[in-house]
This record gives sequence, structure tokens and C-alpha cells, in this order.
Amino acid sequence: MSDNGRGEFWAFMAGLLAGGVAALLYAPAKGEDTRKKIRETAEDAYHKGEEYYEKGITEAEKIYNDGRMKAEKIYSDGKHKVEEVVDAVQGKKAPKAAPKAE
Repeated sequence: MSDNGRGEFWAFMAGLLAGGVAALLYAPAKGEDTRKKIRETAEDAYHKGEEYYEKGITEAEKIYNDGRMKAEKIYSDGKHKVEEVVDAVQGKKAPKAAPKAE
């Protein structure tokens, strides 16, 4: 199986979709009803896609902002530590002692 069966899965899904469309088109229903079903299904899929897109954007922004805040804190903490070490090396003041592990 190529790519752990992903290719076969998507081929199956494409066949399933094509079969569904063919069944709708050849079903013993009026053309108007069939077109209405296809249009409603397409509109539903479009709206679900919009919902997933909006959720994805919101989640991506949250993850980005959380990461940015963490990076800024790490940068700030590191900058202060470097300044303490530089000051200690220059003899200005002793660096703070790190907490001892118990």
C-alpha cells in the first residue's frame, strides 16, 4: 500500500462521490428535484467549509499569540539574566543565586 493506504482511500472516496452523483442524476426523480438536492448538498458543504475555515483561523491566531507571548517572556527573562551576568563580571553586583534543587 502506498503511503499507508492514503492513495487507495482517496481513490475510494472519489469513486464514492462520483457514484453518488451518478445515482442522483439517474434516479427516477424529476430533474428539478435532483438539481435542488445537488444544490442543497453543495451549499451545505460550502457552509461547513466556511465554518471550518473560520475555526481554523481563530485557532491559528490563538496559537500564534500564545507562542509570541511565550517567546517574548523567554527573551525578556534571558535578557535580564545576561545583564546580571555582565554586571557581575564587570564587578557591579553579584548575580542572584539560582534556587537549589531539593
